[in-house]
Amino acid sequence: MTMQSVRLTLLVRADESGLGYQTRAYYKHLKPHKTVIIDISNLNGNLQHYDWYENAHIIKGFPTLEQVKDILQDTDVLMTTETPYFMDLYKVARDMGVKTICVENPEFYDFIKYPQYELPDLIILPSVWKLDEIKQHAESKGTKVIQLHHPVDRDDFPFTLRNNGKPMHIAGKPATCDRNGTWDFMKSCPNGVVTTQNNDLAWRIRRSYRSCNVKTDITNPAQLYSLGDILVLPRKYGGNCLPLNEALSSGMPVIMPDISPNNHILPKEWLVPATIVDYFEPRTRVDIYQVDVDVLADTIQRVKDNIRIESQKANAIADTISWATLLPLWEQAIESVL
Repeated sequence: MTMQSVRLTLLVRADESGLGYQTRAYYKHLKPHKTVIIDISNLNGNLQHYDWYENAHIIKGFPTLEQVKDILQDTDVLMTTETPYFMDLYKVARDMGVKTICVENPEFYDFIKYPQYELPDLIILPSVWKLDEIKQHAESKGTKVIQLHHPVDRDDFPFTLRNNGKPMHIAGKPATCDRNGTWDFMKSCPNGVVTTQNNDLAWRIRRSYRSCNVKTDITNPAQLYSLGDILVLPRKYGGNCLPLNEALSSGMPVIMPDISPNNHILPKEWLVPATIVDYFEPRTRVDIYQVDVDVLADTIQRVKDNIRIESQKANAIADTISWATLLPLWEQAIESVL
């Protein structure tokens, strides 16, 4: 069966979150037969953008068994991201002859370990982070695991050759253990640009670093990357990072800790050594890393001194992880479960 004939049902989010932007990209490029919006704004309060998707089915809250059965009608393959939303989704799908795919988040893969729940037919990991560990658990239950990078849409984030070398940082929303390394960025680059939509975090940064340029009014993701020339993300732990993809496509070198999965994508000269200093367990163990802020500052300066060359490197890397390059691999993965 070819992709054109596959009846793909896609579970999506319609909010301004990482999951929302990620599933919106799958909708745009994979062109599903059926799209189902899972609206959990009753839990997170997020504004919904139903207009992102044409002719979508909308489920408010987590789906019931009857809704799941309805979703699976006229479906060959169902694809979800991070969560099944209904704990027995994969079992119900298997009973109805529907194949399932989950684009997994390794932070929450403890679901795989529970013997009472069935797994999807295919798990796709967007990075190599925890790949071997997840393979060990999932493949012992007959579930195939592959790694496919989440592609970037280069039309949405067009390349601009950088000339100035202004460092910027995306603080995002407050997360466990200062996930994005905002305070390490501030120590290494107190005059840089920081973006966040959290007013409390913005206030705390301005109070501690008065020379910092804090932006809180950026609503268009593509606008972010006009605020600086180097994206500095000394993140405390691994995982999928959409800003990494977007910044590269926009022509920005990205400075990150020398840990997985960053060191599978970025050149050595953009990476900063990091050591494990702690861990936490959202559902599975996640190691917390710390960079040396003086080494981080030196790395920023070196990249800044060669900004045009480093910007061209970013452009070349972005080509390798673009939808134009990776779409055939995603289509092959979907076809492989049939």
